[in-house]
Amino acid sequence: LKLMLLSLLRGRAVASSSCGNTLRSAVRSAQTKAGTGGRCSIEGSTVTVFGATGFMGRYVCNRLGSIGTQQVIPFRGDVHNYRHLRVTGDVGTIHFVPYQLLDKESVARAVQHSDMVVNLVGADEQTRHYSLEDCNVTGARIIAEACADAGVNRLVHVSTLGANVNSESEFLKSKALGEEAVLEAFPDATIIRPSRIFGYEDRFSNVAAGFHTLPTGQLLIDGGHSTIRPVYSLDVADAIFESLHSPATISQVVEVFGPEEYTHKDIARIVNKLIRKPNKTLFVPSPIAKVFFGLTDLLWVQFFLSKEDVVRTTIDDTFDKHALTLSDLNITPTPFEKVALNWLRRFRSPSLHDDFLGN
Repeated sequence: LKLMLLSLLRGRAVASSSCGNTLRSAVRSAQTKAGTGGRCSIEGSTVTVFGATGFMGRYVCNRLGSIGTQQVIPFRGDVHNYRHLRVTGDVGTIHFVPYQLLDKESVARAVQHSDMVVNLVGADEQTRHYSLEDCNVTGARIIAEACADAGVNRLVHVSTLGANVNSESEFLKSKALGEEAVLEAFPDATIIRPSRIFGYEDRFSNVAAGFHTLPTGQLLIDGGHSTIRPVYSLDVADAIFESLHSPATISQVVEVFGPEEYTHKDIARIVNKLIRKPNKTLFVPSPIAKVFFGLTDLLWVQFFLSKEDVVRTTIDDTFDKHALTLSDLNITPTPFEKVALNWLRRFRSPSLHDDFLGN
């Protein structure tokens, strides 16, 4: 009986140790390269992707998984928040770990086995739980400090085009402060500054198309004359991937924008043409829009626009002449009109059938 109890306790101890070291052994196995370089290969490096459950996460993880990179994906919430990311890599290459952005210990655990880190975490408006400073400044600093302490080789921090500490936009201001915090803690970090990103789950073209269900049509703040150069989500993912593996981007800023310049009025016209709706828009002065959407920000439910969205809509995209661009990474940007119909088609009326193929 004594021997049986001893064996049972020893088995439990081994099982506990095995569970505790599952992530460690799985990630460490990535140090040995194997395969021909495709999705079923082992590329040899480990990348932690913070913010992977957001809009850009699936594209970045899929790009990394396409060459067999081991990935650690910190998450909040439950399995429904990250289960779609399981298929972005081969079996055994995607590892999920729970974390909280402002908890330094959980962030440190997420990067302790990684060679490279991508920070996609960001918020464009305040919530009841996190302020813009929490997400864009404090959280960015905590991740950068954890990377420095863990000896991470590369850190790519995703900011935004037009980040400026003197901006009228609180979002752009917080992103600029976040860049400073990251570079202070990790001087070799690469800063990615994308313009407005369009893609399947974006809050850019989909919102513009959704506005057409309102009697007013699309709202053009101050006439929609501010200029932007929106960029495709896959091009941003490629830029992040290339920045991780290119020594030329160390301590550099990479600005990522599309090939064409549009006004918001142009975007409304193009979207309406693609979804085959009348070009119905409404001019809204920015002071009125700020007051109205400032009040809707107080509601418990999220409205389709916020006061911060209104402010950003009135600001032109600005560029740093010293920053790298997509051309420096040998990436050709994708035009908005070329791909937007892929996800905007669902906004067409059922009575408007698609054109016959081959005519």
